[in-house]
Amino acid sequence: MRGQFFSRRKSGAVFSILGILLILAALAAVYFWEARGREYFLYREVVVTSQGIEANTKVTPEMLDIIKISPDNFMEGAVASKTEVEGKYSTHYIPKYSQLSSVYFKDDILDTEEEDYYIFTVPAEWIITFPGSLRMGDTVYFYPVKIEGTQSEQARSTSSQQSIKNTKESGLVKCRVAYLKDSGNREVVDTEGLERHDGSANIASIEIITGYEDMAYLEGLAESGFKFIVLYKSSAN
Repeated sequence: MRGQFFSRRKSGAVFSILGILLILAALAAVYFWEARGREYFLYREVVVTSQGIEANTKVTPEMLDIIKISPDNFMEGAVASKTEVEGKYSTHYIPKYSQLSSVYFKDDILDTEEEDYYIFTVPAEWIITFPGSLRMGDTVYFYPVKIEGTQSEQARSTSSQQSIKNTKESGLVKCRVAYLKDSGNREVVDTEGLERHDGSANIASIEIITGYEDMAYLEGLAESGFKFIVLYKSSAN
């Protein structure tokens, strides 16, 4: 009898220990699921922006980040790999921490659906100075400077004046750089690993994307004895 009693007590102790272990295992499983398991088994990676990206900006790796979220929260066509958009250009402003879609990007800075925009080579004799760090896709501003000893300013048409009223009030003509060429008609680009610090050659000519009215306005100023200082905003800002 005594042996059976101790045997039952021993069995009861074993079951108690097993019960405690099962409870601890269950708690550990719940903790793991909430802490890591849900993310590991159910969440999927999606690419988001690590900073705000302006329109017509070339996308670089540091502008992107990867997070894990539930697929239920994925936007339609969400980008899941950085390589899908690296090197492309944004079509519009993208806020920080935004999920991305392929429709937010274009392969080339010149891809545009805007009508009545053209590529125009700015004559070298029109320009007083420009930054040697200019690059394709930058937003540039032409600031007119009157050159003494030249002919007086010629009148421009009323329609042209009205169409560029805001531009004239600010004194600047705004446009984008399409291409930069050296004296051998080769495109000037960044030297690998030295962005903007060192170009592949000296810039000899600037080609811009602009509308007819602004082009005519620049030409009218040039014929009236003005030349231009070219300023720019980086496409990476």
